[in-house]
Amino acid sequence: MDETAQSLPTTKQVLFTSLRVDAAGLVINIVVAAITGSAVMLVEALEGFAGLCSVSMLVAANKRSQRKATKLHPFGYGREISYWSTIAAFIIVAAVGVIAINVGYKKVLATSPSPVHHTWLAYIALVLSIGANGYSCTTSLKKLLDGQSVQSITRVFMTSPMVGPKTTVVLDAMGTTVALVGLFSLGVYGLSGFSMGQFDGIGALAMGVGLLVSAAALLISVRGLVMNQGAPRELERKIRDAAREVPEVKHVIGMQTTMVGSDKMLANIDVHLKDGLNTDQVEKVVEEVKEATEQVNEGLQVHVEPDDVKDSEIGKR
Repeated sequence: MDETAQSLPTTKQVLFTSLRVDAAGLVINIVVAAITGSAVMLVEALEGFAGLCSVSMLVAANKRSQRKATKLHPFGYGREISYWSTIAAFIIVAAVGVIAINVGYKKVLATSPSPVHHTWLAYIALVLSIGANGYSCTTSLKKLLDGQSVQSITRVFMTSPMVGPKTTVVLDAMGTTVALVGLFSLGVYGLSGFSMGQFDGIGALAMGVGLLVSAAALLISVRGLVMNQGAPRELERKIRDAAREVPEVKHVIGMQTTMVGSDKMLANIDVHLKDGLNTDQVEKVVEEVKEATEQVNEGLQVHVEPDDVKDSEIGKR
């Protein structure tokens, strides 16, 4: 288990991988768009801009979310990354998607659409974009799955509190998909003998729709954190099992959990202890339960509440 954890990238590494990919892609695609005059490459550059701005905000938010708790924010600043992820989705990605749709729509309706020059250059740029975004997406997915199978991706995406990796998965998948759509459209344009310039516009239009779909996916990814979603069932089971391993714990009566950040969760556990323990022993057991349960997941903060009801009274409750 420790070896698996060590092989996983950190949230910071995931974010910076995506940041570097978006920055390089933006520069390359701006140059290629200027040379080729392709609407597809212009949208590809816009997608890179949206991704770069979004991930930049997440990098800053991830750093701010690590600040220590204060009297005004007793549970810390973990939800900071959720706020900025929402901004990235709603304002940046959605706005760029609308602009991209407008670019494609105008070229589709043009009576004499401008030709695309040096299409081979656009092909190279799009293939590079597919490879780079695919690699970044794989890195983010590895962090998000945390050793679970790819088949469980839908469940993990809906329940995981890791907003940073979830956002980069969407952004990188968006970059890969948009580049694939653009490559297909320019491929059809090239095969048509450059007589169907509208295909360049159709590709840009489809890419814009893809950006809007990605914006919706980003909003869904932060919903659980905003709505005080509890920890995944599997994690709650592990917390209960860890608490029960303490010899003095007879029952875990109840547990409430909530996500307070991308990598942070709070858990309140009510435990029934063996009879006959004095105050000092109870305090020691509570500390042991806290230590055992917090080792289950990094970023987990646990509050243990011992039940003072005796065994003989359990059945009367």
